[in-house]
Amino acid sequence: MNIQDLRLKIYEYNEEEKFYKEQYLARQSGKIHQFINHCDIDDVIKRHLLLPEVKETVPGKYLDSFFFDLTDNASIVVQKHNRYSPDLLHTHTFFELVYVYDGNCTQEISGQTIRMQSGDICIVPPGIEHKISVFDDSIIFNIMLRRDTLHSMFYVFLNTPNLLSSFFLNNIYAGRANDYILFHSGSDIFLRDSFIHMYCESLNHQKYFYQCITNTLLLDFYLIVRNYGDSVEMPYFRNRSDVQRYALLQYLQDNYRDITLAELADKFHYTSEYTSRLIKELTGKTYTEILRTIRIERSQDLLENTTMTVANIAEATGYDSPEHYIRQFKKHTGMTPSAFRKQSALRRIR
Repeated sequence: MNIQDLRLKIYEYNEEEKFYKEQYLARQSGKIHQFINHCDIDDVIKRHLLLPEVKETVPGKYLDSFFFDLTDNASIVVQKHNRYSPDLLHTHTFFELVYVYDGNCTQEISGQTIRMQSGDICIVPPGIEHKISVFDDSIIFNIMLRRDTLHSMFYVFLNTPNLLSSFFLNNIYAGRANDYILFHSGSDIFLRDSFIHMYCESLNHQKYFYQCITNTLLLDFYLIVRNYGDSVEMPYFRNRSDVQRYALLQYLQDNYRDITLAELADKFHYTSEYTSRLIKELTGKTYTEILRTIRIERSQDLLENTTMTVANIAEATGYDSPEHYIRQFKKHTGMTPSAFRKQSALRRIR
């Protein structure tokens, strides 16, 4: 299917939307039990359809495996949101980007109601309870981004200081930061077409479709921050101490190569013991564990996107020897750096 045809096709109801609209109308008219009696529940479960009255069809939490092929290390899923699907409160283990292509929708995030219009872009991080309501002909796109691989996908962007990169980083490494971030892009034609392009790639699965989606989304991130940073909406930190704590985490991410706990503490005028407790509170990891995580994820990007030797990557990411780096990498990922590089190369040519 080409993009021109898809611009019209997206307004047609797919089989899932027909199911959801019939379910919605049955519920509105008080005939939901008759509707359920006519359903093949096994088929509903197999197709991952939601039927709130049948608990087996409603996940307690959306795990990566619900949307992603974990055997292929897939990290981005692009979908059209099914209109009339039940607006159930839920959490997930990945980042979810919601883009209003045409029309409007309502989101409830951590108890706060947000009304979104055409051109609005909202990103909800892992672990945040929310729901989205679309009970008309509006067109909404959802992009799911795996938390564990986000840094390696968008390494350069995430190391460019801006509101969106800080939002991602704090929600990757901290237990919880902002509950959402919202931009208003209005009638931006380029962004509008880019979402059609990504959706088209996800449907056609032609050669290099994954790379096309990744790089289109990366360009969108830069344009959103550059052109619509002034329109951003996000919950404010509760107090000054929260700002300082996330600044500490950001500084660690920026200086991971050679920073010590004592140097980090001195930068923020804390004791080493207090800094260590703050890091544990924010990330659930010790200083050593979070530093290793950051270094390994930076090295994964270099393995995937450069021809640097393993020894040079070890040096570039702060390890005192290639052997130490290889041991730490295998402990963190279950494979050696060379095996990771080969696996990544095979994935790219599929």
